[in-house]
Amino acid sequence: MGPALRLAIVLLLTAASLACTPTRPRPIAWGRESCSHCHMTLADPRFAGELLTRTGKAVVFDDVGCLAAWVAENRAVVASFWVANFAAPEQWLRADSAVYLQSDTLRTPMASGLAALAPGRQADSVRASLGGMLRTWRDVLAAPRPTPNPSS
Repeated sequence: MGPALRLAIVLLLTAASLACTPTRPRPIAWGRESCSHCHMTLADPRFAGELLTRTGKAVVFDDVGCLAAWVAENRAVVASFWVANFAAPEQWLRADSAVYLQSDTLRTPMASGLAALAPGRQADSVRASLGGMLRTWRDVLAAPRPTPNPSS
């Protein structure tokens, strides 16, 4: 087999494997799966997050804050980040396209106070109702996180 044929086969196999990699979040088994960061059972779809690695592995989270903390602590090669739309939890939003309401009135699973929303009218309406500030994904990732207390 010549080098050109070998190269063609490698490229074909690579393209086929990439085509098999999921590009959207997978359904979460609510009440049966655990958050990949805090290990609590995923129970509230309004605050969920999911990332997909380049190998197609789905990593699930119960809170936007857990997703952001996991990203800060891990060096996995991530293909995409997804968050549930707080106003329509069955709808997934790309994390970098969503806006995040940060509000003390939100009772999130891990007390991050963060909820993802579609930008524009929806986000403005929820913010007017619940109060708080709208943030970007970059803001969420850059926010300081509490460090665990070693004495606990």
